[in-house]
Order: sequence, then C-alpha cells, then structure tokens
Amino acid sequence: MTQVFEVSGMHCGGCASRVQRAATALAPGATVTLDPPRLTLPEGAKLDAEAINKALAEFGDYSARPLAG
Repeated sequence: MTQVFEVSGMHCGGCASRVQRAATALAPGATVTLDPPRLTLPEGAKLDAEAINKALAEFGDYSARPLAG
C-alpha cells in the first residue's frame, strides 16, 4: 500500500527539493509535490511520520503527517 503524507513548511521549489532529498534517502523512489504539498512513499516502504519528521528536521522546518486513506 502506498503511503501519502501532507508536508507543512514547503513554500517553493527549493523546499520541495530538500524534502525530496530527505525522502529519497529514507525510501528510494519516494516522490514529492509542491502543489499539493505531498510526500508519497513507494509501494512496500514502511516508514512512520516520526522517522520521516526526524529526517526532514535535518533539512529545514518541515513536518509530515499521514493522510487518511
């Protein structure tokens, strides 16, 4: 099942690029969109919001929360 997270704190392409780098380090194949601000993990990736937020904190003031499926 694909996991989708809403990402707060992304305001520009540079932000999306930083979030993409953090996400790809955790789960190769992850995708990030700016509008809407979303992080989608590839099928089979098993990460929770805590792990994602820890990685995002190294790149800026971003936070992710799971979207209800």
